[in-house]
Amino acid sequence: MEFVLLGIGAILGLVAFGCSIFVVVKMFQNEKTGLGVASAIGMLICGFGYILTLVFGWQNKKAWALEKVMPIYTACLVLAIIFYGAGYAILLPKMMDEIKNQQMQQGGFPQGSFQMPSIENGN
Repeated sequence: MEFVLLGIGAILGLVAFGCSIFVVVKMFQNEKTGLGVASAIGMLICGFGYILTLVFGWQNKKAWALEKVMPIYTACLVLAIIFYGAGYAILLPKMMDEIKNQQMQQGGFPQGSFQMPSIENGN
């Protein structure tokens, strides 16, 4: 189930990426070169480019003819985040249990058996 959610999130994320590239192209076409460069680099490096393209795309949707693209972009971006979050919320506890089981099979410390050494008499 979790892989289905992650797959849907990936597809929606790719659609959102395509829409953001379309908005960046519109930025360049409308002589917003600095903003386009910042958005493109921001998408690839740390993700803030998505926020830039979302904000400036909505602000200029009529001037840049983005009336159809911006609702799709916003919906796909929000839904991708939701589906990724739900998928990882299901997947990560299963992975942690699997790691714990592997450690116990390899002779790791059973849960609750490890105790911190006590400090007595200044030692």
